[in-house]
Amino acid sequence: MDKNQGYEIIKAVMLENGRGFALGHHPTAPSPYVTWACYDDKDGQRQYEWGHYGSDRAALEQDFAARVQEYQRLYNVGVRRVEAPGLYKYYSTQRPVDIGTFPKPPRNAPDEIVNYDQRVPVENGSFLAWGHLTYTRPLTKRQASDYELRPAPDNPDRPRSIREQMKTAAKQAEADRGQSAPKKNAPDRGDRQEDIYGAGTQSQQERRACDGAEWEHDRRHHQQSACAAPGRKAAGQGAGTPAQAPQPGA
Repeated sequence: MDKNQGYEIIKAVMLENGRGFALGHHPTAPSPYVTWACYDDKDGQRQYEWGHYGSDRAALEQDFAARVQEYQRLYNVGVRRVEAPGLYKYYSTQRPVDIGTFPKPPRNAPDEIVNYDQRVPVENGSFLAWGHLTYTRPLTKRQASDYELRPAPDNPDRPRSIREQMKTAAKQAEADRGQSAPKKNAPDRGDRQEDIYGAGTQSQQERRACDGAEWEHDRRHHQQSACAAPGRKAAGQGAGTPAQAPQPGA
C-alpha cells in the first residue's frame, strides 16, 4: 500500500496517458481524507500533486470520482487500471504460499497472504488451490505464470465474457435510446376533447379553415344559381306565349 505525506492510498485510477488520481486517508490528520492528481515518473515512482483535503469521506470520494470523469471528458482517455489494497486476488494452485513462492514487484508487495489447511476447491469448484494472495496492483501475466498463480475471475483487469459484454452493450443501447427519444405521454381525456372541440393543432386549424372556405364557396354558388333561375324562366315567357292568369275559382 502506497503512502504520501502520511496518507495511505486507499484507491487510485490510472489513465491511458499515464496520469491518474488517488484517494488517501490519514486517521490522525486534521483533514483525514485527500484526493490527489498523480503520475509515475521516469524512475517508476508515484508522484502526487494538487491535493483536495477534507474530513468527510463521502464528499472526498465524490470529489475523486468527479476529478477522474472531468479529466476523461477533457482529454478523451480511458482507464488503464484501478488500484486498491486487496483488489487483485491470485490463487496458489500448486503449493502452499511460502517464501520464494510468489512475486514481489517494486511498490506492489502482497497486501494479504492466506494459506488454507489443505488444497481445496475455490471459485465455486472451478479449480483447487492451496491459498491466495491479494495485491493493490495487478500482476503481469509473466509474473503470475512464473509462480503458477491463477488470477481470480473477478479481478478488474480480467477480460469479461462475450455474454457479459453483450449484456453491457444492450443496457447502454437501451439507455441511449431512452435519452435520444424521450417517451411521449398520451394526452388525457380532457386534452383529447380539446383537440376535437377546441382550437386543436395548427394542422387541424388549417384543415378547418380550408373546409370553411369550401363551404362558403358552395353556399354562394347555390345562392347565385337560385337567383338566376327565375330570370331564365321570365326570359323564356317573354319570347313565347304570355303566362295565363289563373281563373277565378280554379
